Amino acid sequence: MTFHEIDNLRFSQVKDDILLLHQIKSPGNFSTCDGLLILPKEGRNSNLIVLDANIEPELSRAIKEEFGSVSDYVFTHGHLDHSSHVYGWEQIGARIYAPRQEAGLLLDLKNFYETFGFNQAMEFSVVEQFAKYNRYNPCKAVNPFEPGEILKFEEFEVETIHFPGHSIGHTGFFLPSEKILHISCLGFDQPAPGVDGFGPWYGFYQCSIPQYLKDIDHAESIFLKRASILTSSHSYVVKNPDTTPFSYMREKIENNQSIVDQAITSLKSFEDNKIIINDLLKLDLFFPKKKIKGFLKEIYSLWEYWIINKHIERSKYLK
Repeated sequence: MTFHEIDNLRFSQVKDDILLLHQIKSPGNFSTCDGLLILPKEGRNSNLIVLDANIEPELSRAIKEEFGSVSDYVFTHGHLDHSSHVYGWEQIGARIYAPRQEAGLLLDLKNFYETFGFNQAMEFSVVEQFAKYNRYNPCKAVNPFEPGEILKFEEFEVETIHFPGHSIGHTGFFLPSEKILHISCLGFDQPAPGVDGFGPWYGFYQCSIPQYLKDIDHAESIFLKRASILTSSHSYVVKNPDTTPFSYMREKIENNQSIVDQAITSLKSFEDNKIIINDLLKLDLFFPKKKIKGFLKEIYSLWEYWIINKHIERSKYLK
């Protein structure tokens, strides 16, 4: 396959006619994610189909100029690294599809503010600053689907898979004709083999570590039984039967548990969970909040509060 290079985009070839897109430099830390570009193929799809590739609009336009019209874009969930720039695909003619539980987050920032519980912890103006930092803009129209539904674009089928441990609508994809499993933001975030990342992320009140572990098991089963290739939103391409992504995600969760458990036992008193969380937040266990200023400090504090809370629920010291 030959095509021109596009500044600030890296392509990884997954199959002859399927590419993993990665924006190299982003405006914010939570502004972009990797996704799949399904090139036209006779008898399958006559136009480009894009899955979960949240890149800036100028790059979406460059994709159209290089590869042709984009007919459909499928969105996985409403965190800003997946939602900020979806409007750019809509602007170049793509129909937008999103899981029912989070479709509204693409239409109005207030839905993002309320759905993820920011409204219980901070003013809307804080989230407005966060959205501006990541260059979020809303879409005009979205087609909702139910996670678990099979989407069909001409002769190309996408099996949607609900992975709600990360987010209430978080959805992965299995492409049966290509034997590709895309796990989106499930938590495999190694940019290259052996390079460490944060791992599974569960920083909102709806998140669940037990559900996360079930999701990892489910994804691993699909990968080993049905898929030949695994892709995700922030990692390299993995080939069956390499189970590195799943052991990595499980280990990250257990390492986080150890961090919280050790911190709990270091406190003089841990009889009241609210006091424990407040005391643990002062330790900057997961994020360097003492170095973070302004609206980002409020955002990180909320995330860390819920991450710690999820581990307190599992702690052997607080049964």
